[in-house]
Amino acid sequence: MRFLGRFFWLIISLATTAVAMIFAVSNNHSASVKFWPLAGQLELATWMLTLGAVCTGAIVGGGLVWLSLVAARSRNWRLKRQLGKAEQRAAKAETRLAEAEENAGAPSPPTALGGPS
Repeated sequence: MRFLGRFFWLIISLATTAVAMIFAVSNNHSASVKFWPLAGQLELATWMLTLGAVCTGAIVGGGLVWLSLVAARSRNWRLKRQLGKAEQRAAKAETRLAEAEENAGAPSPPTALGGPS
């Protein structure tokens, strides 16, 4: 099963690389990019701009997913601690209940019928 998963990702990676290479070869026109606060401009190929934007989006998206994963793991750890504490309380309650049932089933001590006069 692990082999199939790796093979699947290898095929996807190769296909993505092939599409990116075809895109780069067919879009080699030059584009000028101006950064507003700066005075200069930058001449880049169209494929560089597009693939740069895609890579930037992937990195930012991956970072957001990673942050949500950290939050989920933190919540999971907190819930595991709470569950452990609840299990300990339940075990103590079961022990006390068993002790109470044993004491309730034992005969009570005899009482004096006549009492002092």
